Amino acid sequence: MEFRETEVDGRRVRYRGTDTGDRPLVLVHGLAGSWRWWSPLFESLAERRRIYVVDLPRLRRGIPAAELSAWLGRWLDAVGLERVDIAGHSLGGLVAAELAADGQERTRRLVLVAPAGIPCGRGIVGRALPLLGELYDIRASLPMIAADALRTGPFAVARGVAFVSKSDLRTELRTVRAPTLLVWGDRDRLVPVRIADEWRRMLPDSRLARLPCGHVPMLEAPHELAACMLSFLDDELTDDSCDQLGTRVVDGMRLAGHEDEPTAR
Repeated sequence: MEFRETEVDGRRVRYRGTDTGDRPLVLVHGLAGSWRWWSPLFESLAERRRIYVVDLPRLRRGIPAAELSAWLGRWLDAVGLERVDIAGHSLGGLVAAELAADGQERTRRLVLVAPAGIPCGRGIVGRALPLLGELYDIRASLPMIAADALRTGPFAVARGVAFVSKSDLRTELRTVRAPTLLVWGDRDRLVPVRIADEWRRMLPDSRLARLPCGHVPMLEAPHELAACMLSFLDDELTDDSCDQLGTRVVDGMRLAGHEDEPTAR
C-alpha cells in the first residue's frame, strides 16, 4: 500500500492505495478504528481491486459525526474517484450507507459489515459489557486497537458512541439503489445479527452473509470475509440464493439461504 496525500476542506489528508486490480474499492473503518483494521484483507482484495483506505477525521466540534459521509464524498472528489465499490464496518458502514443514499450515482456496489444505523435497543451503558466480550475475542489485536483508540481520544469516542446509539437510517436506506452485501458475525455482541433482517427489509437490493465470528470479521475471519466480498463484487453470488435467512456455503462463507446445509469452518 502506497502513502498518498490530498487536500479536503483545506486540510492535508493522508491515505493509502494500490495500483493493482480492476475497479476501485474504498474501505471505511469503524469507530475508534483506522485503515489498519482492514489490513488482513489487503493481499486478497488487491489481486482484483484497486484498494483505497483513509482514516475518517476525528470527531470534534468542526466535524460532527453526522457530517462524516459528506466528508467522505469530498475526499472521493479530491482523489478523483467518481464511481466506486464501498465497504464499511460498524460506524463506517453507517457512513458508507449514507453516502450511497445521498449519492446514488457514485456507489456501484456496497458492502456493509455489521453496520450501525438501525437501533438495536442498547444505549451507551448497555454496550459496555458486550464490548468487553468483543475485546476478548480480538485480544490478539489489542495493541493496535488500543493505539487507535488513544489516537481517536476519549471525547471523540464518546461522541461517536452517542451518535451511533441514536442513529436511524431506515428512511434513507429505501433510497439506496446499489446492490448491497450485508456481512454479520454470528457471535456479534455489539450489533446483534437479528438486526440484519431489518437491514435486508429496508434495502431494496440486498443479501446477507453470516460468518462464524464476532463484531470484527476483518480481524477474526479475514479470509472468509475477503472471499465473500470478492464473490459479491464480481457478480458471482446469485440473488435467488439469498431469499431467506439460514446458512449456505459459498466460497467459505455462510450465505443467507438454506438452513439444512453445513457450515463452513
